[in-house]
Amino acid sequence: MALALLLASCASVPVANPDPLRVGVTLNYQPLIFRLWDMTAGAENDFAVALAKELGRPLQQVTVPWSLQIDELIAGHTDIVMSGLTITPERRARAAFCDSYMDNPLMAVVRRGEAGRYSTLAAIKNMSGTIGVIPDTTADMFVRQNCPKAKVMGVSSADDVAFYLPNHRIDLYIDDMAAVVDVALRNETRLEMVRFPLAQQQMAWAVRKDNTELLRQANEILARWRASGELDRILNRWMPYRNSTLLELGR
Repeated sequence: MALALLLASCASVPVANPDPLRVGVTLNYQPLIFRLWDMTAGAENDFAVALAKELGRPLQQVTVPWSLQIDELIAGHTDIVMSGLTITPERRARAAFCDSYMDNPLMAVVRRGEAGRYSTLAAIKNMSGTIGVIPDTTADMFVRQNCPKAKVMGVSSADDVAFYLPNHRIDLYIDDMAAVVDVALRNETRLEMVRFPLAQQQMAWAVRKDNTELLRQANEILARWRASGELDRILNRWMPYRNSTLLELGR
């Protein structure tokens, strides 16, 4: 009995100088994770701050090139990727995903007045113009697998689209819903969305496959946020259009 009480007492004592929670981020995805003046901002930033606080660990955000996020995670340079990561079979083979926190289907944005040219999925798949994508993303994979007649042009972020589309450098831009709606709303006099999903996707955080404890902790915290409304509060702060857009796409 005395040993059990001692162990219980020790378990409740906070760890002195806990290891930082090293979060891999790529700051090119407004409104999920991006640079705002000299600060990191976005829904994923808010999640990272709140997750580290709940775990009782200091937060250390590690800026990583997008194409190396899983590599850096596996190498042990980060503990978790919180950077707008979509669950795919290829990524799941290399890392463990936490429970999904948001549906984020692929969508397209075009020059204002041209959405009617791409009113069906077949029209997009058969187009012969230039499609802009961020390299090494699910949008990049979708275009290369489904649009054989199109030319693919890599862009560094969705912000580039506000220049490339009006200036006819690209004819269509494909990205996740969060990025497409954000860039379209910020440039609504020049751009418009193609209002149907190209492919369904779910967003989640990723950890190393052997880090089962962090996976368990993150999923428990995420479940509490979902039940309390905190998850929706953070998402809706950065994407007030999220629920209405998902309802429209699902009709």
